[in-house]
Amino acid sequence: MSRRLFFGTLIGLLCLAVFGRATAAEPRRGGTLRIAYEADITGMDPHSSLGIQAMYVEQNLFNTLVTINENAEYVPDLAESWEVKEDGRVYVFHLRKGVKFHDGTDFNAEAVKWNFDRLLDPKENVITRSYFEPIIESVQVIDEHTLQISLKYPTNTLLPALAVYRVGFMIISPASYKKWDRQELPHHPAGTGPFKLVKWEQNRVIELERNPDYFKKGFPYVDRLEFNIMKDGTTRATAIRAGEVDFVNEVPVEHAERLTEDPNIQVYRGMDASMIYIPFNVKRKPFDDLRVRQALAGYGISRKAITKIAFLGFAEPLVGVIPPGTRGHEDISEMYPYNPGKAKQLLEAAGINANNPLEYTIMTHAAYPPLPNVATIMKTELESLGPVRVTVEVVDRPIFLKRLREHEFDQVANMALPFIDVNARSYLMEAGEGSLNQANHTDMHVDELFDKWRRTVDPTAQNLIGHELQRYIAEKMLMPILSTRPTIQAARGTVKGYTYMRGLKVNFETTWLTR
Repeated sequence: MSRRLFFGTLIGLLCLAVFGRATAAEPRRGGTLRIAYEADITGMDPHSSLGIQAMYVEQNLFNTLVTINENAEYVPDLAESWEVKEDGRVYVFHLRKGVKFHDGTDFNAEAVKWNFDRLLDPKENVITRSYFEPIIESVQVIDEHTLQISLKYPTNTLLPALAVYRVGFMIISPASYKKWDRQELPHHPAGTGPFKLVKWEQNRVIELERNPDYFKKGFPYVDRLEFNIMKDGTTRATAIRAGEVDFVNEVPVEHAERLTEDPNIQVYRGMDASMIYIPFNVKRKPFDDLRVRQALAGYGISRKAITKIAFLGFAEPLVGVIPPGTRGHEDISEMYPYNPGKAKQLLEAAGINANNPLEYTIMTHAAYPPLPNVATIMKTELESLGPVRVTVEVVDRPIFLKRLREHEFDQVANMALPFIDVNARSYLMEAGEGSLNQANHTDMHVDELFDKWRRTVDPTAQNLIGHELQRYIAEKMLMPILSTRPTIQAARGTVKGYTYMRGLKVNFETTWLTR
């Protein structure tokens, strides 16, 4: 990335933050915000629909009890306030009154408790159950607008789990679940959010309209959100330059600098809180052999070269599971320097040689444009080791997510959701019940380390446990990491009021248009 882009983006963000309120006109109401969206979604049930793209749409349909602001501070959302009692073991939430779900039913403490009951029910297979099941002892309705959550032990993980782990704990209408059941619910979302679903034409467009009964008075400003599915990165970049769309959610790295040079476009970039990860299915042979995993995802690939070629310098090599923009990051790149000779020795020791070559597939998708290039460069480097033959399979994002969840792969190249601390990744890395466990492993020491992290309240001590966790996962190659993932977005100058949050949130309730 050029110094001009870095400092131009930084200065632009500072100018928006410092001078925006003083110089901007009064927000205008109306209009359609046209968004170039990189992939279709799997559904709109925040408790079960996989994928970053689904998450960002859901953040405009639903609310959480607590959310975060641009400074990553916890602030009220559906809960007006909360109290912490009994040395951190009891939280009492005071809920907003007069809030309605999109289907016209009332939001109240019973609805929140029903959402918790669903989340904690193993039969529901809720994605984020592992955030809450280890820590929650009980959820109790005190009155119509007061809810008490009692914890098994003091922990500082409840608020981030409610606010920002994955999508946060989004509250859906119990009546909508009863009407549509679990299978149809992803097509009929009913939250309390600033927008409501109007239309979803798969692989073409998702349209949301303003919720006239939104509890945050005066919001949102725009009448409509239009998520136009544009899987090709060049198409997205061309569309915003031509004024055919107002906002690009995922700017391809090869177009970022040119967009920055356009005076009509604002490019957003911050410290990376996401990563590219390349896990194996460790129950498939020969990936059950640590030596093979270390050879292929440790010593056998040049993170520096892949990052430079596939990301044009916008990303950084990374070995640990915590990126530099996330609390608790530690640089452990010394664990796996590029060493093809050592990779060959490990493969030979594992019985992989000219007489017994390894042939396998790296599955990826193109919703994030660098991924096919990443997989292709990995293929070239790994095949240079000798007895290795790699096939790169690029599939559509919803299919990719289905196969990922069902562990139908040898190895994947995928991008992670931006996250605020390492516990936000527990639902992908723990081996126990309720975890997606993407590597398909059985190493319960990982779960023990996460549990130790959750039970530690002191941030300094917690970070040390996080460092231990990073090193252990890297040593065992249970979640191999390749690099950071830059979150680059762009908006035309006619878009005002959008708050860039490094991909932790993508919410348009305060956004307005000058055109």
